[in-house]
Amino acid sequence: MLNTDQHFSFNIWDFESARAVIDAAESIRHDVILQTSTEIYKSLPARVFSDFVKSYAAYKGIRAWLNLDHCKEKETIFHAVNSGWDMVMADGSSLPIRQNIAFTDEIISYAHAHGVLVEAEVGQVKGIEDDVIVQQDAIASKEEIAEFLNKTDVDFIAVAFGNAHGEYKVEPNLRYDLVEYTTSITDKPFVVHGGSGLSDDVLTKLINIPGVKKLNISTDMKTAYKRGIEKASSSWSQPINASKIIHDKIMSEAVSKIKLLGQRK
Repeated sequence: MLNTDQHFSFNIWDFESARAVIDAAESIRHDVILQTSTEIYKSLPARVFSDFVKSYAAYKGIRAWLNLDHCKEKETIFHAVNSGWDMVMADGSSLPIRQNIAFTDEIISYAHAHGVLVEAEVGQVKGIEDDVIVQQDAIASKEEIAEFLNKTDVDFIAVAFGNAHGEYKVEPNLRYDLVEYTTSITDKPFVVHGGSGLSDDVLTKLINIPGVKKLNISTDMKTAYKRGIEKASSSWSQPINASKIIHDKIMSEAVSKIKLLGQRK
């Protein structure tokens, strides 16, 4: 089971991106969470991919957990539970709070019976991530946060506090008070979505709030992949060399984030 240490959770999209993130974690001896969007999950041979992540992480001497991020589809979540994923995000955040609770409870009942952890979200983190389109004014309320936590046995809680998926167009107005409120009323690990684009100072501030345990990075990984492709294209020689350039860009981005965990006071 996932321990209570802090982890960055990196979105990956294939075997090579998973390998690069695991290599990053191994290079500084820190366990790591890999996560897939619903779209990416459906493109992968799920059981084969799960076996690869676990065996490669073990070969590197660390632990890597797999999380299905932002999934609204019950059957897809159940499939991930049965395919070796360690965590699933039951994303009922677009539903009214009581429907979100009911949806999450159904997922919890199935997942926990199979030893799989469940993350859920209150409010709706704005932005676009694959097919997840969220409202810009859907910051969580303290009343909804308290009701959700009182009525579910969720393992990880995410809250919309002004954070966003994708690239920030302007400096976000983050409601740190909602993060602090949530962590003050529960011992459930708090998840920060939309970590890409936040400055190191902001990430460090969030890391130093007791209870913040999981910080998601997606767009920054895709940007690193793009930089790798651009560099490989400009210095092409052999496919293996191009693959290494792309791998190293992804790995470097993951290393820089994981090192921030050392900035805890």
